[in-house]
Amino acid sequence: MVREQGKTFMEGSIEAGAFTGLAEFFGALAPTLDVPESLWSDENGTIRLFRKPVGVVGATIAWNAPIWLAAGKFVPALVAGNCVVLKPSPVAPLAVLELISALGKVLPAGVLNSVSGEDLTVGSALFNHPGVNMTSFTGGIGGGRAAAVAGATSFTRMLLELGGNDAAIVLDDQEINADLCTGLVTASYSMAGQVCINVKRVYAPTERVGELAAGIGAVLDHFVIGDGLQAGTTMGPLTTDTQFKRVNGLIEAARSSGGQVTQHGTVTGDETQGFFVRPAVVTGLDEGHALVADEQFGPVLPIQGYGSVEQAIAMANGTDYGLTASVWSPNLDRAESVARQLDAGGSFINVHGMFGVHPITPYGGIKQSGIGREYGAIGLNAYTEPQVISNWRAPMPG
Repeated sequence: MVREQGKTFMEGSIEAGAFTGLAEFFGALAPTLDVPESLWSDENGTIRLFRKPVGVVGATIAWNAPIWLAAGKFVPALVAGNCVVLKPSPVAPLAVLELISALGKVLPAGVLNSVSGEDLTVGSALFNHPGVNMTSFTGGIGGGRAAAVAGATSFTRMLLELGGNDAAIVLDDQEINADLCTGLVTASYSMAGQVCINVKRVYAPTERVGELAAGIGAVLDHFVIGDGLQAGTTMGPLTTDTQFKRVNGLIEAARSSGGQVTQHGTVTGDETQGFFVRPAVVTGLDEGHALVADEQFGPVLPIQGYGSVEQAIAMANGTDYGLTASVWSPNLDRAESVARQLDAGGSFINVHGMFGVHPITPYGGIKQSGIGREYGAIGLNAYTEPQVISNWRAPMPG
């Protein structure tokens, strides 16, 4: 994964461990699928809900966390009794193909399968195949639309986990200290910012934006950007040339628009051999600037000022995305009150991103960030077909 995708060795180790963790978690839930749910029971009969496998699941994943994303789809699908055909991203297919090959030696033939190729050709063919009973897609909004179109003709059940422009709101009672700044750096710059549930923009009281930017910059000053297999490297390169050019373009556009841009850390990698970008902090942008309004998917973080909590909530919600969000405050009741007003599939308090995700938690977005939920019992049940068995009869009048 490090050589293929560019993450650091520590990030790769965490991701590899996610497969084992998900297998154990969903394995423990497996017995619940065999127990019918009693919906109603009285002298007129009983109504029970059973769950059956959907059949064949077609799944495609993004390139940024290939093992994590793959396991998040095929593990619950297999536990629910389905067969799976998984297509990894053509950008980073190798680790996934190795994992599926290894699992194929212990699973019955044909239970877990893989296909490789370009998304628009192979992915569309998979999602439009008459033998596929359910599709599950993780990727960008554009790819999600294409997946939805491919499966629309057969009304195939679909799960979409798309992008996010996650906002973090720092409330006015939160001290700007090392813990806060380290937490926001971890939430924003993990895997070089290439995580859908990373923080993409921060809102802080206007008079404290400069202090917060300096604090985050001080943490980033210690970053070492280079080969993820080298000891001491804290951030690897971006994965693709396209993303490298896009992120650098957003940074330059921020400068040209009058934003205050600072870049931090030391690049130790060979810049002719890798897409290395020093992590950036940006202030002074309008809400409509592309760096604020779009998902940048890279190591650059805009910090925006607000005058009131109501304004912060409105700005955080002023997007077509709705994946995750977070609120940072020592007052947990106040933070929860604000979090419940955010348009997001899930909101964190005093944490954000990968290190705040527990497999028991249903995960997914609203608006254009997705359809349905992964993980948790809800995510496991998503790979089943509910079947009602009833002998209940309405009582006759009189």
